[in-house]
Order: sequence, then C-alpha cells, then structure tokens
Amino acid sequence: MALLLFMTLAAWSMGSAVGGSPDEDYVLTSIWCGTEGNPPYCRKDPDRANAMILPIMAAEPSLCFRQLGQDYSAKCQEGIYNQEISTDTYNRGYYPDTYFKIEQFFVDSDVESSVVKMRLLNSFLAAVLIIVASAFVWKKDSDLLLAWLSVVAPVAIYFVASVNTSSWTLIGTTSFVFAFTGAFKNRKHPNVWVPAAAMALFALWFTNSSRYEGKYVILLLAAAILFSEFAPRSFKLTKKFILIGSVGLPMIYFIYNYLSGFYGQTSVFNDPRVEVSEGITTTANNLLVNNVITLPRFITGFFGSWGLGWFELELPSTVWLFTFQAFLLVTGFALIKSSNIHRLIFGAFFTTMCMAILYINQKTFSKVGNEIQPRYFLPFFLGIVIIAAANKTERYPNSLIITVAILATISNSIALRDTIRRYTTGQDVFISKSLNDPIEWWWQFGPQPETVWLTGTLAFPALLAILIYNRNKEVKTPLRAS
Repeated sequence: MALLLFMTLAAWSMGSAVGGSPDEDYVLTSIWCGTEGNPPYCRKDPDRANAMILPIMAAEPSLCFRQLGQDYSAKCQEGIYNQEISTDTYNRGYYPDTYFKIEQFFVDSDVESSVVKMRLLNSFLAAVLIIVASAFVWKKDSDLLLAWLSVVAPVAIYFVASVNTSSWTLIGTTSFVFAFTGAFKNRKHPNVWVPAAAMALFALWFTNSSRYEGKYVILLLAAAILFSEFAPRSFKLTKKFILIGSVGLPMIYFIYNYLSGFYGQTSVFNDPRVEVSEGITTTANNLLVNNVITLPRFITGFFGSWGLGWFELELPSTVWLFTFQAFLLVTGFALIKSSNIHRLIFGAFFTTMCMAILYINQKTFSKVGNEIQPRYFLPFFLGIVIIAAANKTERYPNSLIITVAILATISNSIALRDTIRRYTTGQDVFISKSLNDPIEWWWQFGPQPETVWLTGTLAFPALLAILIYNRNKEVKTPLRAS
C-alpha cells in the first residue's frame, strides 16, 4: 500500500513545474541559501545586506508563467536556466530551520532535478509515515484510512507532494491522528500502544519541524481524540442543553470582546479600521457579515474550488464537487452512526475551525478568499474527518465505500491531468488532447507526461481497491461503541 501511495504522490510531484506551489520561491530560496549562504549554489551578496545570490530558477521560478496566465506553459523558464538574482526573501526565523536543512541535502547545480528529488522525498516520507501510522488502526478498522483517502485529492495530495512547508505539516498531523487514535483504541495492549505513542511523538516533532503552528493543530486534534475516548456515554443532547449552549457561547464571545476593548485590544466590536476601495466603504462589522456569508466558499477550498498552484490554476467544477460529495458521504454516515456526544464533539471542533477562519480574516482585515488560504486549516480539517470516522459504531457499507472510491478516483485523475496540462501546454489546449503531443515544457528527465498521469490515475484506485478488499476480509462484527 505504501508503494501505491508513493506512486500516486510521485505522479503529483512531477505534475507541476518548479515554482508551481504557493510561496515556492520563498521556500526554495530558504532551502538553497539557509541563513548563511550555501556556496557554490548560493552566496551572500557583497553589495546588499542580508541578501543572497542564487539561480533565478530557485528564487523566482514561477514569475514568468504566473505573469503570462494559465493559458501559457512553463516553457518561459528556459530563458532563466543560467541566470542569477539577488534577493532578501528567505527564512529568517519565520519557520523552523529543520525542514530547510534536510531538503538542502538535495541541492545541486540543476535546480529542476533538485526540486523533483525534494518532492519525491516528501512523497516517500508521506507514503511510509502515513501507512505505518494508519496500520495501528486499519488492521482493525480500515475505514479511517479510507475516509482520509476520500478527501485528500486534489488539494491535500497536491501539497503533500510539493516542496511547500505545508507538505510536512499535512504528513505529520495525519500521522499523529492515526497513531494517537491507535494508541487509545489499543491502550490495553502495550505491544500496540507503545509503538503507536512513539509514532505520535515523532509525528509531533515532524510537524513542528516545518511550521510552528503545527503543534497547536496537533494539540487541538489530541484534545478531540481524548474527548472522544473519555466522553460520558450516557450523555443526551437535550433541547435544554442546546438552548444553554446557544446562549452560553455568544456570552463567552461578548465577554471576550469586552475584555479586549477594556484592555485596549482590537476586537470585532471596537475595531476602528475603515477601508475605502472604489468608492465603497468597508467597516469591521460589514466585513464580518460578508465573511460569515462567504465562509462556505472557504470550506469548499479544501476540495479544490479555489484551484491549485498559486490559485491561478482553475480546476473543472467536477473535481471539487466530487471530493465534496465524498466528504459528505463519509462524514455524514459517521455522524449518523455516532453517539450524541461524538456528534457534539465534531460540531464543536468544526465550529472552532470556522471561528478561527473568521477571526484571522478579521485580524488581517481581509475578505474570505483574499489573504488566508485553505491550506492553513487543511491539516486540522483532515484530522477531524479521521476522528469522525473513528467515532462511529458501524462500518461503512460497501455501497458507500465503492461510491466514494469512484468519486475520489475521478477527482484525482481529472485534477492531475489538468495540472500537468497547465505546465506542459497551458490550459488553452483541450484536456482531452494527448499530454505527449504537443509538449511545450517538460522535465529534462523521467517519464513522459502521459505516463505520469496514467501512473497517478491507476495507482490511486489500486490503493483503494486493496483497502476495500482487505476490509471485506475483516471480521464482520459491529465496532465497539466509543
């Protein structure tokens, strides 16, 4: 299974040109240079303080094709292969150094081959860590891994297979949820929970090695798992409880805003900021109302409605609609077959995520879709999907699993083909046209684009098929009530 997952991710690793993922210029510069330079591939600029000189292919690889638009391929990079540039845009404490130092081992004079090696490394780590971590649960209940696979294409799988720092965050948080859940599900069996706990600790370190906020995501997901395991089974979701909760939460929010205003901190209700654009005045309160209304657009970004790359690569609506439908099926069934307390836990953490999205947009005074990207919340979202699957008391029926597998397979295949097409020919060429002819841009090495697409298209359903086959061999007894 690890091999099939790696093959799927490897296809995505080769599916986009250097600079394809958001902020890849910043990430690659940080890898190439570190903080002190990395001769001969990167050296300090003697004429500019805190600036580095390195190949443009690492410092600004996406600039040419982003400026031209999605109808143009990455062929424009041929003109910058041997050019250098001075830049001061690199990591200086904003992100952990560990990720950049490890990836730096793959830096050489050929930027393209270096980037592919880094992407393949991340794909390999994902395949090994996620499959090993999920083994603590899937041998008894493979539904958790199936639920994860049903929602990862195309956005999560795209970032995992990239050099973006979000790759390790997604790998680490996913591995943590599998391992931590396995540790508690098997807490009476030391031969299982001990290695599972060790895996969870490693996943925590791995996540925090790429992005500092990763440890807070894991903290929240760990709390959700603990609440799920030790929640009182006799809890009843009564009308009285719902009424108290619906009144209590707004009261807590008002108290928070009052204290924020009292101590001079900006909050929703005392935010004096006003923005005037094209004759339209936006206040903090107007912005909040707008963001609440458009919040669903942010959520659909988890499934690809925003597109990929620098979000200039538009995907067919089929892609994100199919993935969204797969999410509704696996999560909806899980919630129906869960206890009231587990539904409440899922609702509380999903609401927490939505509140955090609104809060960050308010803090940056930006509309949903302008500044904050779905990828920042994607690790948490995937975590609560897995937790919801772990809390249900019945297995997914075969009809649902097969439907979800078909939806996820189609979504993955179309998104991968569209991504490859964007960089090989541009999206002005029909998606049905062979990826091998014409080719305006492609790597100087490796298989042809059509072969890459077929590999990713076939490996993904093969992985799902093996999981479904093994799942049907499991003992057909109801899962224990958690």
